[in-house]
Order: sequence, then C-alpha cells, then structure tokens
Amino acid sequence: MGITAADRTFASLVGDTESFFAQHFDRQPLLRRGALADRVRDLVTVDRLDDVLAMQAVSPAYVRLAKNGQGVSSKAYTRTTGDHATGLAETVVPERVYELFRSGATVSWNHLEHLLPPARHLADVFARTFACPAEVVAFLTPAGHDGYAPHHDPVDVFVIQIEGTKDWQVWQPPADRRGDSVRYPADQLGEPALRTTLRPGDVLYLPYGTPHAAAAREQVSLHLSVTVAPRRWRDLLVETVQELVRDEEFHDVPFLGARHAADGHRGRTADRYREKVAELCARLTALAADDETERLAEAGRARAGVDRSREFARLAALDALTAEARVRRTEAPVELGASLDGKTSLLVNGHRLAVPDAVADTLRALERGGSLPVGGFLPGAPEDRSVRAARQLARLGVLQAVGRAEA
Repeated sequence: MGITAADRTFASLVGDTESFFAQHFDRQPLLRRGALADRVRDLVTVDRLDDVLAMQAVSPAYVRLAKNGQGVSSKAYTRTTGDHATGLAETVVPERVYELFRSGATVSWNHLEHLLPPARHLADVFARTFACPAEVVAFLTPAGHDGYAPHHDPVDVFVIQIEGTKDWQVWQPPADRRGDSVRYPADQLGEPALRTTLRPGDVLYLPYGTPHAAAAREQVSLHLSVTVAPRRWRDLLVETVQELVRDEEFHDVPFLGARHAADGHRGRTADRYREKVAELCARLTALAADDETERLAEAGRARAGVDRSREFARLAALDALTAEARVRRTEAPVELGASLDGKTSLLVNGHRLAVPDAVADTLRALERGGSLPVGGFLPGAPEDRSVRAARQLARLGVLQAVGRAEA
C-alpha cells in the first residue's frame, strides 16, 4: 500500500506534534526511528531519479554536485543547447553526472517538488503546517563517500532516509545562530552532540542553524531533506503593520524636504509623524491577537509556493454537481449591472455575460452568506435548467461546492 493522504501528515514524521513543538522545534534535534517504515519508496527511489535525469532538459538550477566536501562547477556536467527558435539554454548532461557520481560525487536535486508529484505532496504537508513555502531536496551519495563538509543551513531541515544508510554527525545549535549557510573547519566544532546511522524510514529533524555532516558507507545512500523557513516574529509584526497602514488614515503624503523648509514646517511634520505613530500604536493595542494570528497563518498558506491550484480537479468535479449538492459564493469579485429585457449584465474574471434576473437575484442573496441546493438555484425553474446555470457560474469561479460540514 502506498502513502495515503492520512499517512502523509506531519505527525507521521515527527510523532506527537504538541510534544515536537514544545520540546524540539527551534530548540534541539529529534530522531525518530522507522517513522515511515517501508513506505518511503513511495516518495522517491533511485530509479525515479534516473528517470528525472533522463528527461534531457533538466536545468542546472535543479542539480548540484559536490565532491570531497566541495561543490563541483556546473560547467563540468552541463552543456549549451538550443536552436534558432528557442535560443540558448544550459542543460544537465546525464552521462557527465554519472561519471562524476562514479568518481565519488554526491548528486543533489533541488526543488524536487517541481519534478515529482509525490515530492510535491510531501512539500504540501510542511507548507500547510508552517504556513510558508517548503522545498524537497534529494541527496544521492555513492558508497564510501562523504556528502558536504560540516555546515549549517539557515532553514529547519527534516531528513528522511530513503535507500541505503547514512552516518550523521550533528552538533548542538549555537546560541547565536546566523542567517546564512556556513561551512566549518574540521577542528572548530568539537565533539558532536549526536552520532547516528539513518536507515530507510528514519526521520531526523535539525533546527535552523544546526551544524551537521553526513556520509554514506557500504552502499549508495539516498535521503530527502525537506526544508522550511518559518516567518519569525519580526516578519509577522511587519506584516501586521503593513496590513494596518493600508487604512485611509495613513494614505496622505507628508513633505519631508526639511533641509530647505522653515523651522515651523519641520516641527509640524514631526508633530504629524508623532500623531501617526500614536494612531498606529492604538490600533496595534486594540488588535484581536487570536484573529490576527489566524489571518497571518492563512496569508502564509495562500502564498505562492504554498498554496497550489487544483483547477483541473475543480472543473472536473463540476460535471458531477447534482441537484442535491449545495453551492455558495466565492470571493471572486462580481459586478452586477442593470436589468434589460429580463436579463442582468454580469462581469466576472474578465467575462461579461447577460444572465436571467432570477440568477442575479440569487447571487445578491448569496452575497450575505449561506448556501443553497443546486436544484433550487433558479426558483421556479426546472431542476435541469437550475443545475446548468449553477455549473456555468461555478466554472467561471462565482460559485463553489459546499462540503457536508459547511452545509
């Protein structure tokens, strides 16, 4: 059995989530033996990475190589391709990658979620959990070779061992964690806080800024690293302030050319600035923290790289809308114009059409919230006509199906 939607949850990777966030997140590493047991091969396999490389149009942005702990120049495994129509482009040459791998280089695939659906599904779990983009990176290391030299990353890392084994050395996160990638000389870190060998199904969590190093031993080793960079308090506070200052109260334009202004004008500008700061502070103080943190979470989940459209699936599901199904308005802006000869002008998503006045009346009623059955979308009309009208508006993004819990 493959990894199901229920299996593919954050808890299946880290165990009890309350304990994880209380004891480990942003504090200390966590090792979970056999968290995914024999199901990891549903995420990716060595064979699947062969398939990706064989696409023959892979950008070097997706593939990196490292040998003896140092990065390999992309010129060693890429070539320029193209024609008069498409122009020139750099692509990865599979034969050169294989040759470097045979000689001891580790191959990593960045943003594997762009290339393989299972990796995209895995990234979705982390994106929803942390309300920020997640990246899946695959690391393939030949037997008996190290990966990258000891270093830390400016992200939280969740390691999933897929095939083979890999020896890890992990040091405690330093008190002063730097916001960039740093490599360490061999004698700088001292004794590791954790030495362990990861086997297929094991999961290892490394907090932001944790120094680490890994090496394959007796066989080819493949692991995934899922990385996230959750927003910090400074980021969230900036977003809150940006949202508050959208108000008209802060839209007027001051004159700051104080160098050539009279003393009286400079004083008035400073007084107005103090007034704006006081107004902003008052609004921050009055903010409902529960509502604002929920808004920040939803805003994070709606960002590019986190939210992803299921438009094909949505449109396909519309064909199955029955008279008993319920629909409600979406947040898509709709302009309802004047009525002429029993029809009302409607503008939505760049489409202008004329709909029966009864449809316009129903849309106005749904603006106030609530839902109604598809078969009753057009009061007094035959059910099949009502269903056709609801489906058409759903395809345009005006209506959406309601789940049972919302009905």
